[in-house]
Amino acid sequence: MARSRKEWWSTIAEQREWLTFGLTHAEQPFEVFVAALRDLERQFTREARSPAERLHLKRLTALDVVDEAFGQSRPWEDFGPWLRKVRRLGFPDLWNRFHISTIYVQSLPRFPEQAEDAFAMLADTERRVRRLPKHRHSRQQMLDGIEYARQVAARHGINPTRKHGR
Repeated sequence: MARSRKEWWSTIAEQREWLTFGLTHAEQPFEVFVAALRDLERQFTREARSPAERLHLKRLTALDVVDEAFGQSRPWEDFGPWLRKVRRLGFPDLWNRFHISTIYVQSLPRFPEQAEDAFAMLADTERRVRRLPKHRHSRQQMLDGIEYARQVAARHGINPTRKHGR
């Protein structure tokens, strides 16, 4: 009997979680991490039933790689291409957009020449977050995270330009 799509996506989530957990705790090099995630993506892409499912699998891989590049303090040569890929593929939701934009700004001490782009992305994310109803708890969590990202950059002397300010 074939698995339901819900079961299939649950399997993907579980395998991604175990893979990233294992690779992170084993302190594997970034290249090994990327290769393992791409292998897992290819495995599930063969089972995908639609272009939308394949796109989402690519998004998940790109999001995980950007997160790992941040976690390993990788240079722009590793962080940048995957960030561009995430942006090109689109964000699955506001929470992921928030997460990526805040780690981008927090990464600026490693590549300060990207400050204008990072703060523009953060400002766009903040505009989207502010559109959420004020009673939503996640709204304040995200606004606090955005402020924290700005503080991290400011501690390193990196501040938004006036046109990207709050």
